[in-house]
Amino acid sequence: MVGIMKERNERRRGSSLLWPSRPWRQTGYGSRLFSRPFTLYVSVSPVYYGSASSQNSAAMGQTASRINDFFQRKRTPATLPPEDGNHASTTQPVVDLVNTSETVSTFIPSHASSLPKFPLATPRSPLRRSTRPLTPSEGSPGKPPSKRLKEDVQYLDFPVLMEEETIRYVQNSKVMLIMKGVPGSGKTFITRKIKEVYEDAVLCSADFYFMQNGEYHFEAAKLKDAHESCQETACRAAEENCHVIVIDNTNVRNWEMKFYLNLAREYCYIPLVLEPQTPWAMNSRELARRNSHNLSEEIVAQKIKNYQPIQPVYYGWFLNEVDSTKIWTMGQEWLKEVMKVDDFIQDFFQNTHLFNTEEILNYFSMDSFVDGGNVLHATAKFTGRGKMEGAVEYIGSSFVKGAIGRCFKLHIIGFVITPRTFGARLRLFGDQLELWGNDDYEDPPAYVTQWATPVKYDREPEKEQEEILDNMQHDGEQTSLENEEKVADACHPSVTVIDAELKEDRFHPTWGRGSRAHLTLGCAPGVKPVNTGFDLMNVVRCEQRVQDEVWLTESELCEQKVETYLINGGVLRTYGEGMWVLYPEKEIVVTSMFSACY
Repeated sequence: MVGIMKERNERRRGSSLLWPSRPWRQTGYGSRLFSRPFTLYVSVSPVYYGSASSQNSAAMGQTASRINDFFQRKRTPATLPPEDGNHASTTQPVVDLVNTSETVSTFIPSHASSLPKFPLATPRSPLRRSTRPLTPSEGSPGKPPSKRLKEDVQYLDFPVLMEEETIRYVQNSKVMLIMKGVPGSGKTFITRKIKEVYEDAVLCSADFYFMQNGEYHFEAAKLKDAHESCQETACRAAEENCHVIVIDNTNVRNWEMKFYLNLAREYCYIPLVLEPQTPWAMNSRELARRNSHNLSEEIVAQKIKNYQPIQPVYYGWFLNEVDSTKIWTMGQEWLKEVMKVDDFIQDFFQNTHLFNTEEILNYFSMDSFVDGGNVLHATAKFTGRGKMEGAVEYIGSSFVKGAIGRCFKLHIIGFVITPRTFGARLRLFGDQLELWGNDDYEDPPAYVTQWATPVKYDREPEKEQEEILDNMQHDGEQTSLENEEKVADACHPSVTVIDAELKEDRFHPTWGRGSRAHLTLGCAPGVKPVNTGFDLMNVVRCEQRVQDEVWLTESELCEQKVETYLINGGVLRTYGEGMWVLYPEKEIVVTSMFSACY
């Protein structure tokens, strides 16, 4: 018995002693490699007795070798491929970001200490969040402006910063960028990036008033003076027709933007309100930590409470000042061509009580335009500051928000002339139709006058008529050559003329969604621009009736008056009751910016 026990003890001492290791996340090899802990058994004795022990030893050795290889592969994470070929991949593992539904591995550059305070590289996929190092050539003038920002920081996905076509348009136009957001939300950071893209941009901020020797010294008693100084800077920039003016103030309440919106309207700037897209934009604790004015969380929370969301009057595609003048002038030239048709003159005189062709040119004006009419626009959706049907959904649409500040090509395919309005007819494509929010079958409201009713026209003194012609820049001439040169330096025309697609539906070019789209070029005295859309809708209905005339009764055919006239460069058609529509052989293409009237 003693011999048996001795032999058993010797075997026990010589056998492999096994024990469970700690969970993997506690071994020090890196952050949680697996989402769940597992048990690993490690042999500590290489000595075995007998043939069976030798076989076990060989098997365990192979297993240990595979595990060791596994460790070596996992110690050095696979380097993420750069998203463009200009950047070296120097990464090191950090603690993973764990979401409720998935585990996302994150890597940061080895030179992370040189990055901004808050990393901002826009993720291309929710499973690959990464920031990339900048190369010395990132800020080089040789690269297109947006390339300087593509790999820079997150939350800069604005067309005016990222899209080449839009950037070129802004550089050739006049745009006022108005920042809106609570302190710490990222407004000033975006402003600095705007300055990188548009080097000649003028930055206006009340904070500049409190800067002394590069340091910020705020005094509440001088806040009014600071805002007056900011307004003066913006006024000087507008007077000099600077391409880009940036207003870097909080504008928490919408009335705070009123001065700058009026300034943009007066000097023919396209207004563009930008709000930071940072996830902490309404987080009082995070904003209190990030804002540069040392505002407490309580003060920041109060600003969030007072924050008013943007409530535009309408959204639309806006032309720059030079293109607006060019399109208006081209419309006048077509109007002159139409007046060569005797039937048009007689019909127009009968409906308006005019006396000669010169008065027709003075008849359509922009006096009733809310924005002055110096910058033409095509309304995509009238929201009435959120009061109209479907306005709240339209304003909150991510597609609409993403389109703000983007450039679009507008195609003018015809002109509509009635006793009340004169407008350019548009054909919309692709994303333009997605942004279209107006009702193409809306019944005119009660305040809209029936267009068959003659309009009483009061003749103005001859001198006043000459002033109107000068103000409207008749025949492309301006009263001030100096102002013309300034505007020409600030804005460049984008108008081109192409062959129209003259198909079988030449006299029925648009219908359905977007057929109401137009540019108002002038209104009769006392008539509002909204009537241009209703006049166009009536023309479309008449076109549809002619298109479907095989289904009309004989009496309906008699009521439908259609007469066509050939003119130089196009075809003129009337549908009775003062409705005239021009179908040119050429389309006019002009670049516009999608924005809003606030």
